[in-house]
Amino acid sequence: MKIAVIGFGSRGSLYTRLYADLGVTEIAAVCDIRRERLDVAKQRYGLSDDRLFLSDAEFFAKGKLADLYIVATPDACHKAHALAALKLGADLQLEKPIARSPGDCNQIYRAAKKLGRKIFVCHVLRYAPFFSQIKRELNGGRYGRVSTVDMTENVAYWHQAHSYVRGNWRDTDKSSPMIVAKCCHDLDILAWLINERCKAVSSMGSLDYFKAENAPEGSAQRCLECTVKDCPYNAERYYIGECVDKNYFDWPVDVLAVNPTRESVYEALKTGPYGRCVFKCDNNAVDHQVADMLFESGATAHLTMTAFSKDCYRKIHVHCQKGEIYGDMRDNKLVCNIFGGESKIIDTAKSGGDGGFGHGGGDYLLVKDIAGLYAGQEATALTDIENSMQSHIIGFAAEKSRLNGGKLIKI
Repeated sequence: MKIAVIGFGSRGSLYTRLYADLGVTEIAAVCDIRRERLDVAKQRYGLSDDRLFLSDAEFFAKGKLADLYIVATPDACHKAHALAALKLGADLQLEKPIARSPGDCNQIYRAAKKLGRKIFVCHVLRYAPFFSQIKRELNGGRYGRVSTVDMTENVAYWHQAHSYVRGNWRDTDKSSPMIVAKCCHDLDILAWLINERCKAVSSMGSLDYFKAENAPEGSAQRCLECTVKDCPYNAERYYIGECVDKNYFDWPVDVLAVNPTRESVYEALKTGPYGRCVFKCDNNAVDHQVADMLFESGATAHLTMTAFSKDCYRKIHVHCQKGEIYGDMRDNKLVCNIFGGESKIIDTAKSGGDGGFGHGGGDYLLVKDIAGLYAGQEATALTDIENSMQSHIIGFAAEKSRLNGGKLIKI
């Protein structure tokens, strides 16, 4: 199996490393707009210069270089890069969201069907043991039909600041709405567990806190120049104190600098977007949003997304007609109750846990499943685009509802 990667940032480089660690793939080519990232790819995977590309046009002009193309570029590039790879006759591992609009998502979907190609959308939470165990319990039938599901995504104050205030998803006009860019994971889980088509959505939310009027008195444009050192969003305290000084150089620090060092991170804070005051950025992504969904059988779901939590985690409560399942990803445990019958606690860490990788182990298990498929092994292909479209349909409808004051949008 050969893979080619376009977008060798945090996600693209992680997936590449996971495939390489499995030992069943050949890294055939890498494309990225930053030379230093290509240098890392060359060093790690022994790629020759003719397999390293700064230009996407040159990358795709080389013809089909691999069986599977990993598309991990910014949201706005997904449509062009996905269609280009499909036309070469390759399959895709496509970072979520699929694209920035319902029309673009449908165009990619139709192209894959027409060309007979596979697209695996990176809805990695389906593979996380925490959620896959819930699905297995529900599939057993003992809980009856799902009545309603309540899910909360606690983004974490520092993650919100990094990605959605200072970072690449801060401007929804250039990326995607928060409910799609971040919460399509959650919407996908809800639709997957309920296993029905969503009929209608209502959503409300806004950018409430990360605005100029909430800046501390006397604060500066950049954290390194600021006298308000006790601010929880102080970039020096976080990126240096919480990460570099504790010898942590993976995400999110590796977004600031390739092969980060104390010196390179400080330089990034001096000149780059991640050193800016969170109250004085060019952001418009919401910092809180709720969405309510109605499914075909009458089942309902509620999603809360909030920036205002200390930790980054999800929790869920699935209410069924004959039982319930609930849990918190921080402890990887599920409480399972059959009304008038058995009660048990499942420790999902024992069935895979985080595995040392992100999204509760889902990143690794997604890659392992896809690699197994190409090796002729039995694979689930849980995130085939056929299974992943509904979350995007729901997300774009939710954003339409939010922009219209919570109006019910029929799907």
